[in-house]
Amino acid sequence: MSELVFAQGYTLTQLFVFLFVAWGITTFFYWRTFTTLTLRRFATLLLLRYISIAAIVFLLFRPMLQYTKEQVQRKSIVFAVDTSASMGISDGADVAVNQDGQVQVQIRVDQVKGKIKTWSAKLEKDFLLHLLEFSDQAVKLPELALAPTLKAEGTSTSLSAGINAANSIMDGKKKIPAKEIEALFLFSDGQNNTARNPVSDAQKLGIPVYSIGVGTGLKSSSSFKDVQASDIRVPERLTYNNKARITAGIDAVGLEGRTVKIILEEDTTYAAEPARGKKTETPEINETVQPPNSATVNHRRKIGEQELMLDAIEGQQDVVFEFKPEKVGRTLYIVRTEPLGDEAIRENNERQTAALVVEPGMRVFYLEGTLRPEYGAISQRYLAKDPDIEFCAMVQIKPNIFEQQTNIEGFKLKGLPNDQEIIDSFDVFIIGDIDSSYFKTEIQEMFVKRIRSGAGLIMLGGYHSLGPGGYGGTPIGKVLPVIVGNREIGQFSEEFLPKLTPDGVTSNIFANISGFFPSTLNTESQAGLPLLAGCTRIQTSNPAATIFATCPAVRVPAPGGGEMEMPVLAAQPVDQGRTVVFTADTTRRWQQGPRAMNEDTPFMQFWGQLIRYVAGREGMVVREAGVSASVDKAYYEPEETVTISATVKNTDGEGTEKASVSGTIIRSDGKQDEVKLEIVQGTPGKYTGIYEPKTIGQQEIKVTAKIDGLVLNALEKMIIDVGRPNMEFDRLDLNEELMTKIADISGGRYSHITTADFLIDQLNRDITKRKVIEQIPLAPPFSFWAIFVVLLTVEWVLRRRYHLR
Repeated sequence: MSELVFAQGYTLTQLFVFLFVAWGITTFFYWRTFTTLTLRRFATLLLLRYISIAAIVFLLFRPMLQYTKEQVQRKSIVFAVDTSASMGISDGADVAVNQDGQVQVQIRVDQVKGKIKTWSAKLEKDFLLHLLEFSDQAVKLPELALAPTLKAEGTSTSLSAGINAANSIMDGKKKIPAKEIEALFLFSDGQNNTARNPVSDAQKLGIPVYSIGVGTGLKSSSSFKDVQASDIRVPERLTYNNKARITAGIDAVGLEGRTVKIILEEDTTYAAEPARGKKTETPEINETVQPPNSATVNHRRKIGEQELMLDAIEGQQDVVFEFKPEKVGRTLYIVRTEPLGDEAIRENNERQTAALVVEPGMRVFYLEGTLRPEYGAISQRYLAKDPDIEFCAMVQIKPNIFEQQTNIEGFKLKGLPNDQEIIDSFDVFIIGDIDSSYFKTEIQEMFVKRIRSGAGLIMLGGYHSLGPGGYGGTPIGKVLPVIVGNREIGQFSEEFLPKLTPDGVTSNIFANISGFFPSTLNTESQAGLPLLAGCTRIQTSNPAATIFATCPAVRVPAPGGGEMEMPVLAAQPVDQGRTVVFTADTTRRWQQGPRAMNEDTPFMQFWGQLIRYVAGREGMVVREAGVSASVDKAYYEPEETVTISATVKNTDGEGTEKASVSGTIIRSDGKQDEVKLEIVQGTPGKYTGIYEPKTIGQQEIKVTAKIDGLVLNALEKMIIDVGRPNMEFDRLDLNEELMTKIADISGGRYSHITTADFLIDQLNRDITKRKVIEQIPLAPPFSFWAIFVVLLTVEWVLRRRYHLR
């Protein structure tokens, strides 16, 4: 049944009314205007105008012939085939006869291809059939006839990729909704080795998943013999030159009583040169975009070897290696077993993962007994602005009540540190104007123990520190580089500028800032640096001390006899650590005065270089803009997210919140991705961003920051590994438990491929019929516009011939 309809809800009556009114008005004006024409010529022009008006009216009303027809709709079935490398394994029991009549052992993916061929012949009449292949990613094949071309070559298995791809099946340019998909047949051995959860994805899919298990339990076969490196446990970050432990897991079947050699190797292809006071060359960043692994050179070095007797107990045997990392940077660690002659699979004899070897972190604990201006200068104008330092600063605001300031996430002290674990978590201690009576002897001994194991201590001058604070003869006082004297030793209250000794001039503490101070080599200093407001007196220095600066106006006994200028800044080694005494307490003047006058100041560099010196990380603090970057680790499972961190400094060398920071990821396929890094609130200069790798393999990350018109590139060459070689051979047994969970939670069923034919008989084959409204336009716009133009042209030509306007 058909009917005439119009656009915008117009009716046939309205069309005729509109048309006759327009014709009537046209007839009236033509009759008044063209009275001199003969009746024939008048009728010709009027007819042309009538037809032109009709064309315009039809274009406006857009009449259509509408009718209803019945359409048969078939539901879709999706075949998702796992084409990862483990599907290229032969389980030994599955055979097929080829065209020549020869018996051949089938690999897993060939079993799937045979099953799809059989099923498609039974299903193609009632269903629309679609084919997907997946490993780390899913790809839709344009037609089912391509199923025989499938190859098991994928480097990892993401069951989630195969499941989620069913929701993106296209029928031409139209996406097929989930309600029109009868079932998803998921063919796999179930060895999911990516980070996503396929059970959760199956639950959200909205399509029944029929899981088809492919393969067998190889370990249950009496003839199967294999040894594999099943695990390698390495901390995500290792500390340079500190003892590290790597545990290798070795699993074997059918080889009990045999001895196998286990070897641990490292590949430092992308590691930096040894740090700790040695100048390093920063690797140049390639200008051309290429996959990182395309230029990788194997630099393996054996760092451990052990022999292991294989047992018959189910589960892996652990082999522990201990060593000290010798290079800073990304390092690949490989554990491998020497192959045995009769083992079935050699691709799983090696397991590797990457770790970041880093410099030990630098944490500073700063303690003051009074809220003096120097506390604010050090804690807020230096520690809080040095993005390379984590710190906790505490100041006493009421008797035995301390206020804490820190940039260490989740760190909270209720009082002074009183256990060894907390004290050991810091690398530098700054003790200000606080009396020794606040520290019990056993607490002081904890501090000294940490110093002897490698930490540093700086004691500042003050009315309640050094001698006046009663530190003489205490555990802390005994490791200081000076003899502090008794409580009555007093203060030197005149203004002065520290005078550098020859050791001070050449020390990293005063690198690039020695010109601000007078020295024994040069009595002049750079103008403008404010004088310090006195200092705490000391008795003398220890013989083992190195004196960097003195107070010229005060003389004290020298350790070897005679007199010398009183030390203001001195240091000495204490086993593996260092202690420093700085008897002044008004360096805030160096920060406030010059900054107010827009003049240069050594404040940031002095404190930065002093703290790094006492921590054993000697190096210059450069006051210039820069960016450094890092990732949270070096190895990631497929589909695991990467955290990229950056530290950005402005032209004063301070952490800044005003930078625009981004990361460029050069993928293993040569393509690039971009990620924006956002500021970490409360930590100036710290930025972070999250990236989910799109490909398996090595990826290079470059970080760029824009600040105050400057474009800054991080020098660090960051290489990460996503997935690892031969990860498909870690586990080869069919994982029926996982495949069953996927089927159950989605409303489908699980079956092994050898017994799965019954599943297609349970499908709903009812054909859906629906009514579809079809419309045929009776006034095609292009044709009617063409008619309208032609009619007007003919009328214009006739009017010119009739000598009319």
